Amino acid sequence: MNILLLNYEYPPLGGGAGIVTQHLASCFINTHHEVTVVTTWFSGESEFFSENRLTIIRLKAKRKVSFQSNPYEMYDWMMKAKEYCLSHFSSTDFQICLANFSLPGGYVANALNQKWKLPYVILSHGHDIPWFSPKQMFFWHLLLYFPIKKLLKHAAKIVVLTNQLKPAASKIIGSQHENKIEVIPNGILPLQTRKSFNKEDAILKSVFVGRLVQQKDPLTVLKAHAVLLQQQIPVHLTFIGDGELKSNLEAYIKKHKITNVEFVGKVSQSQVLEILSNSHVLIAPSKEEAMSMAVLEAISSGLYVFATPISGNKELIDDGVNGNFVEYGNVNQIAHKISDFYFQKFLQNYSYPTAQLGHTFQENTWEHIAQRYIQLFTEILKDN
Repeated sequence: MNILLLNYEYPPLGGGAGIVTQHLASCFINTHHEVTVVTTWFSGESEFFSENRLTIIRLKAKRKVSFQSNPYEMYDWMMKAKEYCLSHFSSTDFQICLANFSLPGGYVANALNQKWKLPYVILSHGHDIPWFSPKQMFFWHLLLYFPIKKLLKHAAKIVVLTNQLKPAASKIIGSQHENKIEVIPNGILPLQTRKSFNKEDAILKSVFVGRLVQQKDPLTVLKAHAVLLQQQIPVHLTFIGDGELKSNLEAYIKKHKITNVEFVGKVSQSQVLEILSNSHVLIAPSKEEAMSMAVLEAISSGLYVFATPISGNKELIDDGVNGNFVEYGNVNQIAHKISDFYFQKFLQNYSYPTAQLGHTFQENTWEHIAQRYIQLFTEILKDN
């Protein structure tokens, strides 16, 4: 089938949602479907790319930085994407549309549905559903509650990433439409076993992956790192990502004379995976997530994960086996649990048993996840 994917972010722009779109697009074309992605242009990228059944159209919306966007920039892309799709595509170009986020993607998909009856699926990444992120998104959810409700009700299906997100979606569209909601998690890469290390140089390599913003809580990660150094535990911390808190982190490092910290900025996905493959633990103390791509990729790379018990993480982490749950903002607890891991597992050359996790995760490879989307699309088209 011909599939239209709408997402205002696509690598190298943005974070997890763009990576999800990239994985799905790759799997779709590998199973002989035609895919067109409409996303945002950024400096250094081509506006039009087409190869091997994949077409990527990058629109010149008002995007200032690669690592995050704001509502005004999303609105600008939304209106330009609507105009472009309605003027450059026709009713016979696509069979189905997968729109990322109720807004902005769902708005564009709904416009195409109204003109061409093109069925669309909304893939929610959490914060686009009221009231999943009440503190961070309260104003926008209040302002856009009824438009979001309309877009969700008009969608053929709504995909949420975890069972914890399903009640939030059900509440907004009403129980009579609950059969529209499907839970399809993000996929995972093939499981890898952590590499062994030389005990004479037993430096614990920890990593943080994500935007440097309050929601991800990178300052708590830095403070926990400082506590470990005070305890004379040999640890090195790498921050992957960029964001508004970077200057705060650098100032804190300078003020407290913290060592063994490296900022690599926002790098390509292949570079992220390379750094993960040479690290030992991921620290992900986010206040809220739908399903963290950083946690998924870390687990698949054989890292031990310290993360908050929020949506998605509960499905991915077996406490004490491939990671530990930690409290949001609890510096001493995070440091204590990392210290326990260092002495009780790391120095014993511990490698969590991938065979124990393998059956569950084998069912959630990107290939399997993409097939679930194709089955969903097929059911929708059959009903139409």
